[in-house]
Amino acid sequence: MAASRENRAPAPLRSGEDGFDIRRIRPLLGGAGAAPFAWPSDDLSFLAEVLRTQHTPQPLIERLIAHAAAPDRALSPAERLEHALGAHYRFRPLDDALRLPGLLVVGPPGAGKTALVAKLAARLDPRRALAASVDTGNVTGLAQLEEYIKVLGMALAIADDAAALRTMVAGADRRTVIVDTPAATPGDTGAEDRLRQLKSAAGAEIVLALPADLAAAEAEALGAWAGGLGATLMIATRLDLVRRVGAVLAAADAGNLAPIAASIAPHFAYGLKALTPALFARRILTGALDSERWQRR
Repeated sequence: MAASRENRAPAPLRSGEDGFDIRRIRPLLGGAGAAPFAWPSDDLSFLAEVLRTQHTPQPLIERLIAHAAAPDRALSPAERLEHALGAHYRFRPLDDALRLPGLLVVGPPGAGKTALVAKLAARLDPRRALAASVDTGNVTGLAQLEEYIKVLGMALAIADDAAALRTMVAGADRRTVIVDTPAATPGDTGAEDRLRQLKSAAGAEIVLALPADLAAAEAEALGAWAGGLGATLMIATRLDLVRRVGAVLAAADAGNLAPIAASIAPHFAYGLKALTPALFARRILTGALDSERWQRR
């Protein structure tokens, strides 16, 4: 019986009006590389275990579960997780962010900032957007962004410093200015000072481009760093490459950042998905349950 169970493919999971059919799912035992899973005794314990398998930091799990426990009406686990995410994080509609005067996209090397600038510009009418770059030392990235923006029917504006950016924004004629910046990491005080100057010059909101494949501790440090710069918004990049979202949860929590979107495809003209508590809850639960460690009874 054990052998036939190991060879049988897990049945597909379905969700209905009551959310995921959690009570009829159990972990496979002894699967290669499977992380230990302590089967929970109730829905809140189940959610805590799901968040743990997503590599969410334990203190954050405890705060989210406290939110999930707050509603006194009967809710499915999916609805409780949605409530917890909406209560803990300041989700902001992506379209609202795109109506701001300016967005300054910051992040570490390889975060996908350049493609993200193009993805944000692609969601706007060309007459309402101005794509700009102050990353003039990155010749390859500059050429790539210029190619993207040209395909979108726009022109790329380039500024060498904060003063040039201030002049550019002043002449933007009420268009949303989306600015690509040089890669920066926590601890680089020179880069931090320059980003603050650019933020002031553009009158822009800082958006952290957060690579979803970071370790949770590294993401926490990056989120706190961005919050210290005055960032208020966050977009998760490379979400299509990962199954665990603990890094995204940790970074937004550490920096008090509003998650507004996630990059779910590499193409620059599409693949940017607005994030809501409901969508994120489904993503977390689907990622946790769609695994070889689970099967139906």
